Parts: sequence; C-alpha cells; structure tokens
Amino acid sequence: MPLMATTTPTVPLSSARETKPPSATSIATGLWKGRSPAAASDAVWVPLISGVLIVVAGALSLATGKPLLFAALGPTAIMIAASPGHTTTRFHNVVVGHVIAFVCAWLAILLLGAGKAPSLLSGQSIPVVRVWASALAVAVTVLVQPSLRAYHPPAAATALLVTLGVYRTNWQTAVSMLAGVITIALLGEWFQRVRLAERRASR
Repeated sequence: MPLMATTTPTVPLSSARETKPPSATSIATGLWKGRSPAAASDAVWVPLISGVLIVVAGALSLATGKPLLFAALGPTAIMIAASPGHTTTRFHNVVVGHVIAFVCAWLAILLLGAGKAPSLLSGQSIPVVRVWASALAVAVTVLVQPSLRAYHPPAAATALLVTLGVYRTNWQTAVSMLAGVITIALLGEWFQRVRLAERRASR
C-alpha cells in the first residue's frame, strides 16, 4: 500500500497576528486605569514636593554649616505635600508644633537629669533615663499641642532627637532647628496654596 505524503498546514504570513511589545504609554495607562486623575497627579506631586522641601533645607544647611536639616523635617515635608490645606500642615501648626516639642524635650531632660547620660550616638545601649525622658517629652508634647492649636505629629521626632542626645539643648542648636522648620513651613505653605488652586481649577 503506497504511503501518502502528509503535509503540515501552514498559516499565511500575512494573516499571522503580529505581537508588539507594549509601549510606555500603554503601560502607564494600564497602571492608572480606573484611578482618578487626582490620584495620578498625587503620585508625582507628593514625592516631588517632599524632595524639593528637603533639598532646600539641605542646601541652606550646607551653606550655613548649621543643622537646618534634621530628621523630623522628613515626615513634616511628606505631610505638607500629601495633605495640602489640612489643619496639621498649616504654618502655625508646623512651626509652633516643633517648638513645643523642643521645649518639652529640653524640660524633660532637665527634670530627669538625662543631660549627662550617654547619647544614642555613643554606640552604647540607650540609658533608661533617656527612655523615660523621651516618653515624658512625647506625652507632654501631645498634651500641649492641641491646647495651642498646634497639633503636628511629626514634631514628636524633634522631641526624640533632643531627649536621645542626638542634638544638644543649646541656643545655637535651637535657633538652627527653628530656621529649618520655618524654611520648610514657609515654602510648604506656598506649595499647598498652589496645589489647592490646581485642584479647584480641575473641578
């Protein structure tokens, strides 16, 4: 019985579906599909403005040789960028909130005699007296801020920087930290107004 030749069916090249790699536009559209334009713009605005605020404070710190940029300004910058118009991000709240935290930390150190204890940067274990001073400073800060209409949670980090001995409680440090806070608060106030105006215009 003769063998019948078998052929494999083929698809014409012209009818074959061509696959192309997704473009950057389609990827971005997919990422933000179903999300509001405000959410998409916030994803750019918040990290951008947070970074700008820190860069400005850092540039002034480098120019003056003073600690205008310190750790507590990080969460303050993020709150300003992410929550424009919120009560806790007002100029008054930011500045007075950090001042209250610094004063409460300074008083806690004096009352508990923690000033001579090794600091967090000494490489040793945190002394118990500094732990108690930190707890007291944060608690009093949270207690006093609302009564002065200056509630600003990131200021608690300022209290810890002082009670843990990262910064010394002297006038030079206090003035430098205050200058950094005022810089962030002033520039942040302007950015908040710009952002709120953009949101009103987009409605």
